[in-house]
Amino acid sequence: MSNLAQQDSVNIKVLEIRNYLLKPNLVDKFSDYFHSKFVDQMNEMGGYTLGEFKINSVNDRFVWFRGFTDMKTRLKFLNDFYIDSATWKEYGKGANQMMINSDNVCLLRPLKKEINSGLLKTDKTITVVDFYICNSTLEKVIDLFDTTYIPFLKNLEIEDITLWVSEMTENDFPRLPVFQDKNLLVSITHYKDENDFYTKQNEIDNMPSDLKKSMQELVTTQNKLMLLNLNLKNLS
Repeated sequence: MSNLAQQDSVNIKVLEIRNYLLKPNLVDKFSDYFHSKFVDQMNEMGGYTLGEFKINSVNDRFVWFRGFTDMKTRLKFLNDFYIDSATWKEYGKGANQMMINSDNVCLLRPLKKEINSGLLKTDKTITVVDFYICNSTLEKVIDLFDTTYIPFLKNLEIEDITLWVSEMTENDFPRLPVFQDKNLLVSITHYKDENDFYTKQNEIDNMPSDLKKSMQELVTTQNKLMLLNLNLKNLS
């Protein structure tokens, strides 16, 4: 079975969250170009596109997830695709002409074990990425998530969630820079639609006071990225 046929059931041990700054008003054009020119070829070569997104009311951001089975496979893919492939040689210039910056990339690994690619390739409308910077407190935050916060979310029927930390192995393809922070915890959560997200977010904001206090004490900063799933358009 080819990599392309296997892409919906691959154990992912390395994840890139890639957040591109585009030239103004090009997100839809870039999205169509990216999906039509690159996705099938990348999946076939073992660099699995696990989500394509834009940000609501933002016309110059394209975000996507790319997964690998391990760092060795990542290095082989990056060399094969960006150095040797006919696809990139033919279409790479067109993509680069629409971009201002492509260096906003988090290199991650699953918190506990590999994540099946099917948990990331969602048919839900909204995907939310939460970035928790936990200066010198990461282990305590992980314990809090494990014992208290994740059970709290599950009580709210928020179960479509995966947890990640930075992959700290040296980036062996420096042509594509990545962000690696030993204090970073990332959660990726999918919601049916915007109403589902805002309803659940309101319930999260009203978490028990002791849990909220612990989160505030242990998490240095938290940033949230709310994404609109473009995969639905590509499937239609």
